[in-house]
Amino acid sequence: MTKQTKTDDASGRGSVEGFKVPFPGRLHPYSEEAINAAVHVMRNVEGQTQGEYLKKFEQAFKDYTGAKHAFAVDNATNALRLAAILCRLKQGDEVIIPAYTFCATAIPFGKTGAKIVWADIDKETWVVDPKDIERKITPKTKAIVVVHLLGMPVNMSAVMEIAKKHNLRVVEDCAQAPGSEINGQSVGTFGDFGCFSFHGAKNMTTLGEGGMLTVKNDDDAKFVPGLRHNGCKAYEGKRPRYWVPAMSNVDIDIEGVWPNNFCIGEVQCAVGIEELKHLDEVNNKLIEQADKIKSIMADTPEITFAKIPQGFKHIFHQFVMHFEGVGSKDRNDLMDILVNEYKIRCIVQYYPLYRYPLFQKLGAGEYDCPVLESWWDNSFSFPWWCGMDDETIEYLTSSLKAAIKKLKSA
Repeated sequence: MTKQTKTDDASGRGSVEGFKVPFPGRLHPYSEEAINAAVHVMRNVEGQTQGEYLKKFEQAFKDYTGAKHAFAVDNATNALRLAAILCRLKQGDEVIIPAYTFCATAIPFGKTGAKIVWADIDKETWVVDPKDIERKITPKTKAIVVVHLLGMPVNMSAVMEIAKKHNLRVVEDCAQAPGSEINGQSVGTFGDFGCFSFHGAKNMTTLGEGGMLTVKNDDDAKFVPGLRHNGCKAYEGKRPRYWVPAMSNVDIDIEGVWPNNFCIGEVQCAVGIEELKHLDEVNNKLIEQADKIKSIMADTPEITFAKIPQGFKHIFHQFVMHFEGVGSKDRNDLMDILVNEYKIRCIVQYYPLYRYPLFQKLGAGEYDCPVLESWWDNSFSFPWWCGMDDETIEYLTSSLKAAIKKLKSA
C-alpha cells in the first residue's frame, strides 16, 4: 500500500513523494473477488442502477448489521441528508452535533435551517460525551447526532436513555465505523438512523464513493426510496396499458420536501457485496496493528490513547494519539521531527468544526467545549493502512520514541 503514492488530494491528507512512510489514499486494496464482480456487472448487466445488485447489497448489509431497513446511496453525506430530512428539522429547531468530526456530519443538518449546537468530547474515549449532550438540550432541541469517530463507538445506552427522556430523534454517523459494536450490537442500529460511508479511504469501499442509510422505523423507511430517487415510484394498482399515463409516477413523499437523486450504481453495489465479506478481516487486522503499537508505546507516558470501554469494539479507521507535551514543546514540535527528520507523514485529524470559516460564517461558530479545546491541539495520527508489516510498525514507534527523547534533551 505504501508503494503507490499520491501527489494530490483535495482533503490534504493523501501521501506525497519524499516520505519514508507516506499516507496511502486507501486503507486496503480491492480483493480479486471485488474486481471480478465489478467487471462482471460492466460486461453483463443491462441496467446500471436501481437493480438486483442494489437489493442484494442492501440485504447483505441488513444481515451483517442486524438493521431492520437499509438503503444504499451514493455517499454517507447524502445518507446523513436523508436522515436530516426524516428528522423533520426546520428553522428555529436545534440539533446537537459533536464538534470533533468531519465536516460532512454537520453540513446536512445545517442545510435544514436548524441551529447547530456543538457537543464536547469525552475525555477518555475522545468521542461525543452523552453528559454534555444532555447539558445542552433545550426546549428547541429536536435531534441528537452522534459520531462513532475513527471506529470508536459512542456510549449508545446513555445516548438512547437521554433521547427517550427528552423525546428526541437520534442519528448515528457510522461513516468510520462499519463493523464497530457494543456488546455484540452493531453501531447504526441503536438510534433512529445509521449513516455509513464507503469512501475510498474507509475500511470498506465501493469504488471511491458510496454509503448506506439504516432505518429503524417502518414509517420512516417508506419515504426513503422516493426521496432517494427523484420522487419516482410505480403507479398503484393494475393498469390496462402499462404505459398510461406514463411508465412511472413522480410524487411527493414528505409535504414541502423536494426529492433528490442519491442513487448508487450497480457496479458499486456488486463491489460492496464482496467488500462486506472481508470487512471483519480488515477490521481485525487494524485492531491487531493498533494493539502492537500501543504495547510498544506502553513505556512512553508522553503518548496516550483513547480508552476503550468494556464490550466496545473499536475498529481503528485511523490511528490517533495524544502527546502530553514535554516542557514547552507541543504536538507541532514533535511532528516537526517525525516529518522532517524521520520522513513519516503524520497528520492531524479533524479541526474542531466551530473553528472552520464555513461554520463561523453560517452562524455556527459559538461553542462551549472545554475538553476538546484542551485536548485537540496535541492530537495527531500515524500513517495508517491495513497490512502494516512489523518493520514499518517498528520504524514508526522507534522514531516516535526517539523524537520524544530529542525534545526532552533540547
